[in-house]
Amino acid sequence: AIAEVKNVDFPDVQRATLNNGIEVVYAHSTAVPVTRIALDFDAGVAADRADRPGTHSLMIDVMREGSTTRDSRALAEAQERLGASLNFGSSMDSTTASLSTVTTNLAPSLTLFADVLRNPAFAPSEVERLRAQRLARLANDKTQPQTIASRAFSPLIYGEGHPYARPGSGTVEGVTALTRDDLVREHQ
Repeated sequence: AIAEVKNVDFPDVQRATLNNGIEVVYAHSTAVPVTRIALDFDAGVAADRADRPGTHSLMIDVMREGSTTRDSRALAEAQERLGASLNFGSSMDSTTASLSTVTTNLAPSLTLFADVLRNPAFAPSEVERLRAQRLARLANDKTQPQTIASRAFSPLIYGEGHPYARPGSGTVEGVTALTRDDLVREHQ
């Protein structure tokens, strides 16, 4: 038997719009002293050029590796010192950048978050390292039945050439052809 479910008390939600047009949705809870922020962007892997599938997802991966003011090591140290965690992810149509931090360190954590979002370094060594990892993963995907099926299924559903039919992680040809400048343009 299922016990009676008590009413859940969700926090009140407040909404505002910043001067730059960003909509803010705020839900305050005092359960834990942590602040979580998520920025959603109307851009995802479906926006990749047909001849460069994997651009968006590789750009997201390389963004995690540092900014123009902090390399990957300094970025990791700053997150650890602040009790902060930066995460990036994308779907076909959107990208989310998120921050989770101890509330007492919100101001410096926001500075770190903004730095990574606005000033990714796209260091050539990181681009090449992550490209090599991606190519290894793509080679491995060819041995995974679920991935093979997914790559075959999407074109059947959406049609050849449709942006949703392209693999978000890219193709060997597309990822190999990507340049640092492609990633910078994708970020812009």
